[in-house]
Amino acid sequence: MTDAGGDFVKTETQSEATPIRREGPKRSEASRMAILSAAREELIENGWRNFSPDRLARRARASKQTIYRWWPSVAVIAVEAATTLIEDPIVKSEQPLDVQLAAFIDPIAELARVGDGAHLLRSALLAAADDAHAGEAFRAWFNESLRRPMKNVLAQASNRGMIRRDYDFDTVCEMLFGPIWHRLIVMRGPVPQVLAMKSAQAVFASLRP
Repeated sequence: MTDAGGDFVKTETQSEATPIRREGPKRSEASRMAILSAAREELIENGWRNFSPDRLARRARASKQTIYRWWPSVAVIAVEAATTLIEDPIVKSEQPLDVQLAAFIDPIAELARVGDGAHLLRSALLAAADDAHAGEAFRAWFNESLRRPMKNVLAQASNRGMIRRDYDFDTVCEMLFGPIWHRLIVMRGPVPQVLAMKSAQAVFASLRP
């Protein structure tokens, strides 16, 4: 715009103009659940090693571009398809320590005993072993949902003199959860009702002062 003398004049609108920000499609919860549900169907029918992103996209009625935009790899979807079905453990501080420790295994064991839950858990573990992103996702879930709360339970028990103070926490985790991972991956057998309590009792016995 020019003034009466022909000089250029910057208008207020031009000086305050800001670029229009374009936002891509946001990840909706409904779409996320549809993709996870489709992933469970795909894993149950074909397993992780025969998992097909093309079939997943068709089942979920979503584009592969959408799937890869929301997840860093399809292996992460396989992990989430299982871990999102696992309930948070219910741990009551007034209960005996072996009962509290068993409560961390119970939600996994419960899923493994229901329908195709064992198949989903096995697929998630294999995907976590095969893919770096999936491994990171599985460890994040395990640390947040199980490892960190269990560490607090053991710290309280140690402070009360119920267990030794020199225990190695990583060893405790391996002793407690090792049997159910072994049952799912190696033995591929049913998870007994008593597995959680037997594992917890063995850990507690090893920690006694």
